[in-house]
Amino acid sequence: MRTRSRSRRLISLVAVAVTVLAAGPATATTAVVDVQANQPQVQGNPTSNTSARFPTNKQNETTIARDPVSGVMIAGANDEQRQPPCGPGPVRGTTIASDCSFFPGIGTSGIYTSPDGVTWTNRGLLDDQASWQGKGVLSDGDPVIAFGPKPDGRGGFSYANGARAYYSSLASVTGSKGFESIIVSSSDNDGATWSAPVVVTTKTSSVDFNDKNWIGVDDSPASPFFGRVYVSWTEFRSNTATGNGSEPIMVAVSTDGSQSFGAPKQLSPAGNNGTGNGRQGSAVTTGPDGTVYVAFEQASSQVLTVSRDGGQKWSGAAPIGPVTDIDAAIPGSNFRTSSFPAIAADPRPGSTTLYATWATKTAAGGRIVLATSTDRGGHWTAPQTVSGAEGYAFFPGIDVAPNGRVDVAYQALVAANPAVVGTGNAKIDSWAVTKSAGGAVSAPVKISTASSDPAASAQNNLQLQFWGDYASVVSGADRAWYVYTDSRAGAGCPAVDAYQKFLHDTGVTLREDGEDVFTQRSTGVNTALAGPVSKPAPGLVCPANFGNTDVFVASFTP
Repeated sequence: MRTRSRSRRLISLVAVAVTVLAAGPATATTAVVDVQANQPQVQGNPTSNTSARFPTNKQNETTIARDPVSGVMIAGANDEQRQPPCGPGPVRGTTIASDCSFFPGIGTSGIYTSPDGVTWTNRGLLDDQASWQGKGVLSDGDPVIAFGPKPDGRGGFSYANGARAYYSSLASVTGSKGFESIIVSSSDNDGATWSAPVVVTTKTSSVDFNDKNWIGVDDSPASPFFGRVYVSWTEFRSNTATGNGSEPIMVAVSTDGSQSFGAPKQLSPAGNNGTGNGRQGSAVTTGPDGTVYVAFEQASSQVLTVSRDGGQKWSGAAPIGPVTDIDAAIPGSNFRTSSFPAIAADPRPGSTTLYATWATKTAAGGRIVLATSTDRGGHWTAPQTVSGAEGYAFFPGIDVAPNGRVDVAYQALVAANPAVVGTGNAKIDSWAVTKSAGGAVSAPVKISTASSDPAASAQNNLQLQFWGDYASVVSGADRAWYVYTDSRAGAGCPAVDAYQKFLHDTGVTLREDGEDVFTQRSTGVNTALAGPVSKPAPGLVCPANFGNTDVFVASFTP
């Protein structure tokens, strides 16, 4: 989360608009719940939903999982609830008023739990756990949560005593080589407490930047590998700003409930060298027979690698379908985006069906597509477009219910003027489609009850808006839940809009979230500080709720 290498793309603005979008009429919806999960925004502070200030009020990159035994739900996100507000104060000290940077030594992986998907409790950060104290590990976001069976105490696994939750996250590890590590923490009480972190990336070098992790658990009792945990990620081996270094997809396997992980295995070639064959955005799922699937984006294709022996040997990457990356910034906004795939397997015993979804660019804008394989990833249908005129679609999530129903949810942006950027110019809503087993895909249905303005979000360095990189879905027998970034309680700031426009107009190289380093392409002059428009101080010139992005969960009945 802190210094991304993931997209390796510079995102620019074109102008600032202050025209406010009129809210349209309510749309008929199957949503029965659309609630804030990070409740309250700062753990233990009941007034924080309105009193927290940027960047304390910033959450994004959401994940969700559901205990198959108890039904309890756990969500996670990049969460800055422990970060101090901008400017001087008891934590930042005598800094400048525009300093909103990540403060050293404070983690960012949040935890929220719910017994029913309706009432949510903010349980703070992984770093708050007693088991984390003194371990020299600092959570850095990119959370992914999955459930599996608990160890049975005899070297195997069973749901007889309940389920175990696994939380995968980026982390800074004291004494570890490289710029970022991947860790896993587990919970046997539905997220109330968590184990000490276990480092997954055991082989690192001083130039490694491990990023975009994912976690999957073999949760099928019929599988010969029942209970195994699989973690995948991209290993940027040169940490170069140009993105032309080696970046293979890696995977590590745990056979003991994440107490330890085996040596990471490389699933793809490493070379990139500016040829456009970079690979990022891996996702993991397992089939009912124990087959493990890792999907990722490689050049202009979504591809799949497969293991049928519990993660020991893996196939070469085979294509799922073509992809054209959606705009690095969706017209009318300036937050970064991606077209990484999401993948899910039909969990019914004996099924060999697999689904993949992703966002791809078309003449009409971003669209969500769905591809199906009925032979364990051997062959795939042509991608079917499942989103429509609801807007420029992005960040899909997918899951398959116990009865084989497929649930896909995503967000879509509508801009009043795609050629400009700023407060009031764009709105984002969440949508869902479903496909019954053997049936057709439904029409898109809106599942958010209020729209979000992306200009209410911001990177900590204020250079761009920030919406994260993904969202996710979990399916139950009769409903599904989509967790996503939401700024309905936030507000844009004209001074920040003007600052971002100034950076664009003067040709400043825009940095990814977490960095406060500015360079001028042509002269090297730090125009971001020396130019006619200085970096604003949100606490002095912005609305109180500027930058407020929350974790929202929409529950919908297919």
